[in-house]
Amino acid sequence: MRKIIRNFKRRIQRPKECFFCKQKLEPDYKEIEALKHFLSERGKITPRMHNGICRKHQKKLMKSIKRARFLALLPFIVKPS
Repeated sequence: MRKIIRNFKRRIQRPKECFFCKQKLEPDYKEIEALKHFLSERGKITPRMHNGICRKHQKKLMKSIKRARFLALLPFIVKPS
């Protein structure tokens, strides 16, 4: 009996325009509603290719989300309901 090997092609998403470059803003830990757009429903930080943010702003976004979590402005994990 032979194993069937399938090659699944991954869908490559094109990077969109960076939200922060477009608006000429910087991610800030105090803007909770803006940060929530870049979190998944479970509270995880979405990757760059998914949300279309440039590398510079993704790093700043990551730090500001972590800072907001530390100050209890955002939850670390969201329990499914």
